[in-house]
Amino acid sequence: GGPTRQVDVYSTTTGERAYRLEAHTDWITAVAFSPDGVLLATADRAGGLHVWEADTGQEYLDLEAHAAPITDLAWRRDGDLLATASESGHVRLFQASDGKKLKEWEAHPGGALAVTFADDGRLLSTGRDKAVVLWKPDGAVDRRLGLLPDAGQAVAILGDVTRAFAGDW
Repeated sequence: GGPTRQVDVYSTTTGERAYRLEAHTDWITAVAFSPDGVLLATADRAGGLHVWEADTGQEYLDLEAHAAPITDLAWRRDGDLLATASESGHVRLFQASDGKKLKEWEAHPGGALAVTFADDGRLLSTGRDKAVVLWKPDGAVDRRLGLLPDAGQAVAILGDVTRAFAGDW
């Protein structure tokens, strides 16, 4: 991904490009394979979100995700849900089977920049407000984990939700 608006997928066996995806209209900002490797989600600076068949590169879903840039995306462990974070400050959840938007909430005023799932379905996010927040699967706050010195850029969480990591600008 990147400023070319194209996503190149490579074979790790041969090093050759397997295929190129060219549906995006702006810089690619996030890419992630589903946990089972069947789907590939890609997002861009124009708020575009596409889901592809990972083996073939055929488009599976073209979602109307956000009006603002998408900054991150993450798959739930079972691959049934896809979460997106956006410069609008919102986190959205999409059903992977049909692309239906299931939930949306304002997570980080000024911009949500990173999101990830814990194994139990809770989400961890951070953003321009410097907050690190653990969310229940329904979008309600589970726990605020503190403030970072600067805008949050990345999050990670252990599967058993005993430890979380957040990095800032």
